[in-house]
Amino acid sequence: MKSTLIVTERNEAFFRNKQRGASLENFIFWLIAAALILVIIVGLYNKATSGAREMTLKSDVSVIISGTQQWGGNNKTGISMAKLCAAGSHYLTNEICGAASDGKNANPYGGDYTVVVDPANPSRVNITITDIDSQYTHVAANDLAPLSFDNCRLADGCATLKLNGDSITLTR
Repeated sequence: MKSTLIVTERNEAFFRNKQRGASLENFIFWLIAAALILVIIVGLYNKATSGAREMTLKSDVSVIISGTQQWGGNNKTGISMAKLCAAGSHYLTNEICGAASDGKNANPYGGDYTVVVDPANPSRVNITITDIDSQYTHVAANDLAPLSFDNCRLADGCATLKLNGDSITLTR
């Protein structure tokens, strides 16, 4: 009789005790907390990668400007990415020139760099960056505006920087 009494008391104590293990509410709370943390991490990652792309783009365009200034003196007629990237020229880096040494698929957004002589003034060049992510074209244009010939503060109203869809053309 004593053993049945002990078993019965244990069973009753087991079913009365609400503190056993994690509840469904706790599980849902921690699941939501983990989801929010994941969303924050993904957002920070996207912001960091976009910032890195913008810095790389600005750096690459600065190197392209430097290479064009070294090439051909004051007459830039005939200039191109292929000539700036030619073997042994050392005007531009391999990363800027791309796999085919022509600036194709070489910018941080996966687009092209092109360089042509400015038709209005053969001592200047037009540098075009294509396939920029549409969310960042205005930011990239504002970052590049000080590198233009007119040394603009912002892209809006800058005569030597043109924004066209997902492309930017900078005159230098």
